[in-house]
Amino acid sequence: MSTDTGMDALRRRLPSPRAMRRFGRSLCIGFAVACGVAGLLAAAGHLPLVPVEATTSYVTVLLSLTIACLLVMLWWSDRQGHRMTERVIEIEKARRWSDRRLSEIIEASSEGIVVYDANDRLVLCNAKFRDTLTTNGGALRYGAVYEDNLRQSVRLGVYTGIDDPDAWIAARKAALRTTSPPETVRMATGTWMRISNRVLSDGSVVGMRTDVTDLKRRELELTNRETRLSRLFSTLADVVLELGANGIITHASPAARQVLGFEPADLEGMRLDDLFPSENRERVYELRRRLHEGAVQSEAVALYSKPSGETIHVEVRLWLSDRSTGEQIVTGTIRDVDDREKAAALAAREAALVGSLANASGAYMIVLDSAGHFIRGNTAFGELVGIDNDDMSGRLLSANQKTRALASIVEPAVRDGGVDDFPFEFDVILLDRRDTKHTIRFAASAVPDPDGGLRYAVLVGIDDTARRNAETALFEASKLSKLGEMAAAMAHELNQPLAVIRMAAENAIDELDLEPLPDAGMADFLRGKLKRIADQTDRASKVISQLRAHARKGDDHPAPFDVPEAVQSALDLVSEQLKLDGVQIVVASEPCPSAIGHRSRFEQVVINLMTNARDAIKMVPAAHREQRPGRIELRIRPSEDRKRVQMSVHDNGPGIPDYALDRLFEPFFTTKPKGQGTGLGLSICHGIVSEMSGTLSAHNHAEGGAVFDIDLPASSARQPTVGREIAPAA
Repeated sequence: MSTDTGMDALRRRLPSPRAMRRFGRSLCIGFAVACGVAGLLAAAGHLPLVPVEATTSYVTVLLSLTIACLLVMLWWSDRQGHRMTERVIEIEKARRWSDRRLSEIIEASSEGIVVYDANDRLVLCNAKFRDTLTTNGGALRYGAVYEDNLRQSVRLGVYTGIDDPDAWIAARKAALRTTSPPETVRMATGTWMRISNRVLSDGSVVGMRTDVTDLKRRELELTNRETRLSRLFSTLADVVLELGANGIITHASPAARQVLGFEPADLEGMRLDDLFPSENRERVYELRRRLHEGAVQSEAVALYSKPSGETIHVEVRLWLSDRSTGEQIVTGTIRDVDDREKAAALAAREAALVGSLANASGAYMIVLDSAGHFIRGNTAFGELVGIDNDDMSGRLLSANQKTRALASIVEPAVRDGGVDDFPFEFDVILLDRRDTKHTIRFAASAVPDPDGGLRYAVLVGIDDTARRNAETALFEASKLSKLGEMAAAMAHELNQPLAVIRMAAENAIDELDLEPLPDAGMADFLRGKLKRIADQTDRASKVISQLRAHARKGDDHPAPFDVPEAVQSALDLVSEQLKLDGVQIVVASEPCPSAIGHRSRFEQVVINLMTNARDAIKMVPAAHREQRPGRIELRIRPSEDRKRVQMSVHDNGPGIPDYALDRLFEPFFTTKPKGQGTGLGLSICHGIVSEMSGTLSAHNHAEGGAVFDIDLPASSARQPTVGREIAPAA
């Protein structure tokens, strides 16, 4: 496409300045020649138009013009020659400056440059090019042809690894004037050169040599590194992947053959998500999505089905990294974790089984680490002290008030001791959620670590409270049994002197009747006193008989008994003492059927309830008791369906504290001052009534005082239901 303007076309049509100068010079020469010829012809008389008398002047003029033209031509030629000489000198200077400048630039170039003319003769090369051959560039000769310089270089050992010099030189000579990709050659000096040639329009050849030793070294290092990495990847059991856009696999390590059942080349071009079943595909896609949202690493375990049909668990891990070009790529690994997952599942099942066994057992189980921190406890222990495994995990037992007593024994042993200090046993008292004391016997054992140190301490405890209470109750019962035996023996020993005293009193009365005293008043006085002595001995004998009956071991088999009679027997034993303490007894009894159970034990229950009521009344300040005397009301009545017998004991004492209502029948729990009660009375009473298939409960009366209710099953045998009147005191 032409880009000429109108001025360019006009300049091409006009003659050039050189043509104009040539035309002017030719015109002057022609004019001078014409004047000279005309002068000569006029002098010879051959010009008919010129008169003879004017010929001389005419010739003179013509010759003068000719001479003037010649002089002008000489002056103009001299001037043009001078100008041409100056121009040539300036051009020569410019050429020399350009050559020198070009040489400096070529010499300063970091590239090796060589120039051969159209005849393949060396015309130029810089120092960098000479240095690539030898240290002094002796392999190059200016004016020598390319082939000779090559042979000289081969003889000097510039090039290495050449088996056939002639063939190599012929190939290089043929490639000199052929435009081809750069060739990398290792020189004898150990450097690597990138050689390239370019043919110019005049037939000369410019050769370039670039030192690529550092680049080649890095390339070799990279190649070696890739080789090592390839060998490393080939030995890895994990599949190493590189993912491109949209999760397409661009590279896979040889482990894919073993883990995934695919050849590495077959995986290239496949989408990672598509390797997995549809139910796990979304999980793998989620890994890539998290990376795109900014996560550096993501991992997940999924099920994978091999082409053979085998299904295994694999762990997929993906990383987001940057290439040197700034492009982000995703690399990842796929590991066969089927054995690990199966082992974990088996361990979880076994742990669940062990946990179920631990939770199902009645024992308390605790696991502590080597520093005494709580790891886990079973359900029984958590329910005992009211702690949660998750809340307590990683904390010391001393951090919880309920377990501080246990911590004071265990933590020093675990923290300061070793495996050799285990096993050992100890007893500790713990408070449950309701602050009830439990005596727990723990056995501590050690779980060592691989180095023989203490890894875990396992505590297994059993609630020894019931056994301890039973032992104490047995001890108390033994004491009561001994007291009963002693009372029976004492009753037997006392009955004889009482009988003697009664007999003596009665004999004395008989003597007074047979032989009256002179003083009738004195006789009546003595008779009255003796009569009272006999009555009191009868009363004492009756109390002793009741005491012997109460101390006598009852029948183990339940039998029907009359409740009012049993209550009366119990009152006969305690009524006198209650009367001395200023306590009034009021009894209300309705006709009711016989109860089924153990009479002697029921009497023991009544006696205990009466003495407890007396002790409660005595806790009221004396000033209040003077205004309101102590009072115990007993009421016996049948149930509406007459299938049960009910009795209540109501006192006007201070009542039962609210905190004690739920624990009133627990062993060793008492509201009495320290040293005044064992805490076993109501517990034993509750056990006796429960053995009789009855119930014993307690509550506070609306008008004040405590109320204890007994509910016993009635006997199925037909019994008279005649009402019985009970005397509160003798």
